[in-house]
Amino acid sequence: MKLKEEKELQTITAEYEKALQLFHKRSYHKAEAAFKQIIDTYKDSEFYSVLEIQTRVKVHYAITESKLHPLATKLETVQDHIWEGVFQLNAGNIDKALERFSHAEKDNCKDAYLFYLMAAAYLKKEDTANSLRYVDKCIKKDPSYKILVYNEPDFEALLQNQDFLNLVE
Repeated sequence: MKLKEEKELQTITAEYEKALQLFHKRSYHKAEAAFKQIIDTYKDSEFYSVLEIQTRVKVHYAITESKLHPLATKLETVQDHIWEGVFQLNAGNIDKALERFSHAEKDNCKDAYLFYLMAAAYLKKEDTANSLRYVDKCIKKDPSYKILVYNEPDFEALLQNQDFLNLVE
């Protein structure tokens, strides 16, 4: 490796490591600026090894941009709210999931699957009363959910609850 290439590679590597530290500390504004500086500084490098690192920097820059400027999803239909709720539930954002599910329910959605999701979300919040209320609504809407709810690991915590057992048996 030529001396000029080696020096440039060492410099970009050190700068990249500092930017990554900021990124991992979730100092996204500082990380964004550091990544942008690296991209601008090395955009015309003649060395493949330096451009390879710069490509990695571009990926992290894009991730940082998405953290700082998340895309707003326009929820237009009841189904949009349900899917966003499922996404939030899977991401562990229970309150946001319940907001989406409640919106769908207020829009007159009386789907058993929605009630099932709401029961699961309330159970994750350790709100047994509301969870059981939605299990009941779900099963009344579609009795075939008895089997699904009874065998779903998310509802395992209710297997000792007599009210739950009365609903699913």
